[in-house]
Amino acid sequence: MGPRSRALAAKLFGDPASVGLDHRFFSGIMLLVVLAGTFSTIQNLALGTSMLQVAASSAGTVAGIVGYWLSRRRRRWRLLIVPMYSFFLVLLAACWMTQAGSNGTIGYYFIMLVCYAGVFFKRTGKLIALTMTAATLAALLLVEHLVPQAIVPYPTPSQRFFDVAFAIPLCLVMVATFIYLVHGEYQRERGAKDDLLRMMTAEKERVEHSMRQKQRLLTAVSHDIANALTVLQCEISLVRGPLQAESPARRTVLDRLDRMDYACGNIAEIIGSVRMMEAVEQGLMRFSPRPVDLRAVFQNAEVLFTERLAKRRMHIQFPELTDENRFVMADPKILANHVFNNLISNAIKFSYPDSSIVVTVDREGESTTIRVADRGIGMPPDLVANLFDLDAKTMRPGTDGEPGTGFGMRTVKSFIDMFGGQIEVSSTAERQHSDDHGTTVGIRLKSTKP
Repeated sequence: MGPRSRALAAKLFGDPASVGLDHRFFSGIMLLVVLAGTFSTIQNLALGTSMLQVAASSAGTVAGIVGYWLSRRRRRWRLLIVPMYSFFLVLLAACWMTQAGSNGTIGYYFIMLVCYAGVFFKRTGKLIALTMTAATLAALLLVEHLVPQAIVPYPTPSQRFFDVAFAIPLCLVMVATFIYLVHGEYQRERGAKDDLLRMMTAEKERVEHSMRQKQRLLTAVSHDIANALTVLQCEISLVRGPLQAESPARRTVLDRLDRMDYACGNIAEIIGSVRMMEAVEQGLMRFSPRPVDLRAVFQNAEVLFTERLAKRRMHIQFPELTDENRFVMADPKILANHVFNNLISNAIKFSYPDSSIVVTVDREGESTTIRVADRGIGMPPDLVANLFDLDAKTMRPGTDGEPGTGFGMRTVKSFIDMFGGQIEVSSTAERQHSDDHGTTVGIRLKSTKP
């Protein structure tokens, strides 16, 4: 369809941007009915046919006008589908009886009624409408065969000729117009889909290119920062070695070096977490799940956190393990270093001195749940809800002012998902319950045997 045709169609049937395809088709068919009824009325008047035939064609014209007007004015145009179908079915049946039956032209108009039923009725409704149309036509043919005198014939052969000569081109024009409208709308819808697909493809390529650029930048920046941190930590170690805590000044220098070393370690932790999460999300990290001994995981954590626990006068209560709850399916290094140690580190960071951390292991059917519980400051509900959201700001300082990264729990969840496990967090904030507060993190993994 050209620009002028599209503009005319939009004016007659509705703007495609705001009017649905079925709605426009309904308006189009109603307009065709108006045109066909008008020409038929003019023909009947010109041929001098009975007033009954003139009244029938006029009724069809009026019905088309009402249907077209209502479809353009009302949003609930689908309420018109069944009444209009019923009216035209009755009208065609009456015209069949008064206009020579099968010798007349009414049978041609049944084609439009079939198109109407096929387009606007759905599923069961379509089957019922088509069946009713076929049944009505069969009943009319049966009446004509059994009671031929019930059919009003043409008064003269010339009248039948002119009626048929007019009706056949009119029906062909109506069907051709209908096909043209359907084809035009199909082409428009197809063009819109093609345009949308091209836009989506271009946007996808742009996003992928942007992601590749960001990944390359992140890799380069992480690598450069990691190298600089390594040099800085080595220099701190070299400077700290000769110093002795014999004077307040030297003690101050050592304290500052300790804080610098801790800051370097914190930045290294951020870089490591970012790299780890990137590798997991890109599918670059692969692992073969195998039995992991929780006893070894706990011993590793006990050794690793001895100094931090001693400084804060804290301790960890580990459970007694048995062959029933001792082994889970995971990767030993990832589970120990990046999952369990992260949970213990968080528990220490957000707990008060002289408190304890409790680790429990429970076998639950085919799964084993490892829980790390502390009596620390806890988390408010909104923080728990957004704990794993990459777009949310979840970083906060620990009880001793330690800076947080916000990546730890997200990294843990990424690995738990990779293991095919589940993670659950329950927490009560100290501000809400001063007597009973703290956080419990549970990870559920598949149980196994050694």
